[in-house]
Order: sequence, then structure tokens, then C-alpha cells
Amino acid sequence: MACNGKGELLARCRCGGKGEVLDRIATKERGVPMFKTCERCSGNGFSPVPSTAAYKAILRRVPGLHVRTWTRNWKPFLEALVDICHREERKADATFQYATSFSDDFSKI
Repeated sequence: MACNGKGELLARCRCGGKGEVLDRIATKERGVPMFKTCERCSGNGFSPVPSTAAYKAILRRVPGLHVRTWTRNWKPFLEALVDICHREERKADATFQYATSFSDDFSKI
């Protein structure tokens, strides 16, 4: 999934990394292009990595890791870690949007 310095993700979704896809039904109804959040990636811009791929990657580093140990201990930890990363990414995006938005109210500065 890394770009290896090329600036492009290998696991891109059908939205092309934008997080939005053309809503064909709404576009046909309204006559103008309408977009919706991509269902495959939930707006992330890339498809989620399946837990089996993560298990195989960790198995290379920890050869004695049993499937039961993976599902009971490691997988919940990985899912919690991914949730924390997504939450922090949303916070960073909200802060960035606030900092770069134009405001006529100079009392907030």
C-alpha cells in the first residue's frame, strides 16, 4: 500500500483515491453531476487491508503466531490502533479546515 516515493497508492479504490464517486441515479434525476461518498472505502480513498493480509505480514516476523492468538489478541489490538489513527486523522483534517477557512470574523483570530 506504500507509494515508494511515486506519490500513488497501490491499493486505491474505484474512486481513484478521492473518496467520492459519481452518483449515477442522482445525476440522472437532477441533470447535473452529483457525488456521494464511496461505499468501498467509506471516503478514505483506498480499500481497507483485510485482516488476513495483516496476519500474513505479522506471521513473517513472528513465525510461531497461532491463528487463535491472532484472532483473540493481535487482531483486536490492530483494529483499535486503526480506529485511533482514523480518529486522529479526522481531528487533524477538522483543524486544518478550520485553520485554512476564510473568515470575516476577526475576533476569532
